[in-house]
Amino acid sequence: TWLTYIIGSIVGGHSWSSAHLGDGDETIDASLSRRALQLAQCVDYRLTQSIGIGRSDPRLEQSLLYYFQNFRRVYMFMWDQVANPDSVSNSVSVVGMLAAKLDSGPTSKQKVYQNMFEHLGMGDHTAVANLIVTKVGNNLKFWPDDTEIVQSTLELLLDMAGGYSSSKLLLTLDTVKFMARNHTEDYFPFLGDPSNARHRSTFHAILTRLLLSPNGSEKLGLSFESFVEPIINTLSMLGNFSLRDLRNEGVRRPLIGVFRDLRGITSSLHNRKAYSMLFEVIHPTHLPLMALVADVWHDQVDVIVSLLRFLQEFCHNKANRVNFDQSSPNGILLFRATSDVVCAFGRRLLASPVPSGDLYKERYKCMSISLNVLISALSGNYVCFGVFALYNDPCLENALDVALQMILSVPMDDVMAYPKLSKAYFGFIEIFFRNHLKSVLALDTSIFMRLMNAVHEGLQASDPQLSALCANSIDHLATFYYENMEKDKIEVRNLNSHLSAQPNLFSSLTSTLFNLLLFGAPQHHWAVIKPMLSLMLASESSFKAYKDHLIGTQAPEKQQALNEAFHNLLHDVQRSLDNTNRERFTQKLVTFRVAVRGFLTL
Repeated sequence: TWLTYIIGSIVGGHSWSSAHLGDGDETIDASLSRRALQLAQCVDYRLTQSIGIGRSDPRLEQSLLYYFQNFRRVYMFMWDQVANPDSVSNSVSVVGMLAAKLDSGPTSKQKVYQNMFEHLGMGDHTAVANLIVTKVGNNLKFWPDDTEIVQSTLELLLDMAGGYSSSKLLLTLDTVKFMARNHTEDYFPFLGDPSNARHRSTFHAILTRLLLSPNGSEKLGLSFESFVEPIINTLSMLGNFSLRDLRNEGVRRPLIGVFRDLRGITSSLHNRKAYSMLFEVIHPTHLPLMALVADVWHDQVDVIVSLLRFLQEFCHNKANRVNFDQSSPNGILLFRATSDVVCAFGRRLLASPVPSGDLYKERYKCMSISLNVLISALSGNYVCFGVFALYNDPCLENALDVALQMILSVPMDDVMAYPKLSKAYFGFIEIFFRNHLKSVLALDTSIFMRLMNAVHEGLQASDPQLSALCANSIDHLATFYYENMEKDKIEVRNLNSHLSAQPNLFSSLTSTLFNLLLFGAPQHHWAVIKPMLSLMLASESSFKAYKDHLIGTQAPEKQQALNEAFHNLLHDVQRSLDNTNRERFTQKLVTFRVAVRGFLTL
């Protein structure tokens, strides 16, 4: 075992970014690699011939995977150039100099690469890659109960699928074609082991990435619809169950498995065309099942986590992939289905008593993921939310109401104690203030002030990401007030009503922001700068009061310098919130902070 680790370290110690490898290094690598690969062949032969009974020591398997990972990194990144250098030359024939250079002969790196496989004596790069991938496939078949080996094996396959050259090589191998056509528990038992639930997502993400790569479907001889057919069949089976049968214990594993698989597939959809293929397969037949699962299995963390994590990925508009035609209602339908799931789970959660055991695992974990689902849907820019009120569709109002009730049910001490919960908590508040400020201002004053107190608390958190979310929330509110304070709008009247009940709101926020800028930790500075201009314009009296208070706390000889620093801060700053003015004021704030901290007395 330790010799295999040493061989992997020697082979992986080279860097192709250097000018050249040492003369003869590839010969040494070939000699060592031949022994490691022959060992892998022997181990694999014993494993397959005994149908998994003759498994070797797990530590030896891990050492082989370590060697494969290093070999892949050094010798599997340019196989296509070596295998068919003419194609590279032809592909750049329009650029004469490059074509002439490529036609002149193989580069030094290509020569080293070719020498490596010649001295290896086990076939070309394709044969070696096939040996590695065959070992990967057999590990997934015969080591289903060892999560560490399954994880390391999938990490190796993921890295190979992530490389441009190595992914093209994988598409030509029979083992990969077999995986793509038979990604079920019958052929790969690790998929049926509950301890490998999260690895199901990785496995399907890899296969989907290969299938959707250039010419992937053609080389694998498989369409996307055929690839997802086993998963869709499972969804169809689950959809035919009654509510009582759906809650049967025997349904737990298929539910977790199908949502984990779908999450992996969705994570590898990086463009509109690919996303649309999955959406068309799932909608409209199978989307309603998710709300039923959220309602029936609300108290089972493993099921709800798998469902919500898939839905979070499915709603995430990364790379603008969730982009439907103008005449398509799919964006609205997707949000409606998302709202149904969040509402079904959230209402059940709010109606259930607070558990006495692990509070995060049994309550806050699923709550935070459900908030993240809603954040992804609300920030995806694929829904015109005004349509819901126009046509009296309550799904948006219901989703916001349930999410608001969930965050209000959490004590602030618990929010700050659990990082993942706090990011979801303040992330929802930020998107709520950003896109649905009308609904925020329509809240009862007591609830509105609870939100603002939470924002004020989060603004002072040690995590700069939380501070930034809270600062953005303040900026959305102050910007709206400054731009609309003279207008007769229901939202402005509501905000004035809140401010009448709590007249110190803007002044306390102004004081906290400037104190964090001047006296807070360095990581807070950029987080708190954004709302300062909008807050100053929205409430000039609050800024003046803070300025007078700060000057009054300083010794007489420092008051003049501080007053001059404030004057320089406001010089040439316009009463406007356009980007140019914001950037100018940001620069002035940085200069102000540096100048004032040189003489300011705490």
